[in-house]
Amino acid sequence: MAMNDPAPPDLPRLTLPMAAVFYLGFGAVAVAWAAFTEPGVELLWRAPAEHSVPWWLAGPGVGLLLVLATILAEPRVPALRKLSELLAPMVAPFHLPRIAVLAMLSGVCEEALFRGPFQHSLGYVAASVIFGLLHGGLSKRYIAWSTFALIAGLSFGLLAEVYQSFWPAALAHVVVNGINLRRLQAVWLRLEGKELR
Repeated sequence: MAMNDPAPPDLPRLTLPMAAVFYLGFGAVAVAWAAFTEPGVELLWRAPAEHSVPWWLAGPGVGLLLVLATILAEPRVPALRKLSELLAPMVAPFHLPRIAVLAMLSGVCEEALFRGPFQHSLGYVAASVIFGLLHGGLSKRYIAWSTFALIAGLSFGLLAEVYQSFWPAALAHVVVNGINLRRLQAVWLRLEGKELR
């Protein structure tokens, strides 16, 4: 689709089985790719390095900062508001167990691939750029998504570099997706004329 296409077709509704196949496919590619690189699948199972800020705090902290930045930017950036309205129907209907499963699948499996073999083989910046492009591409309609994903990818990549493991990035990604899916629920309910409970 060209960058200036005014009305691409609606995104398909994301079902849980579709998401499971998609994200577990990412995970399978990560394991297969890691198996053929040095140090092998240990790349994915490596424990995070010790630092003054434990990885299990740094990951959620980075995730919360990314969400906060989005919340603060959204009122000032119409493209972010429009993006929420475009994505909300795709991932609806929402309920907390579905949000949790989607956040965990997407966060862990995407990071296993992008901060695992991609970043190990292609480098931090290249992995982040590819991550950004795969979230909306160059479509004008989804450029806010690609831009946010690039910034998030750089943040996740830095976590993986500092802690020498993809796990802190995965935790940050799960936090971002979990909170943003809940926020999309509020957008979807507003569009449907209902209230968030």
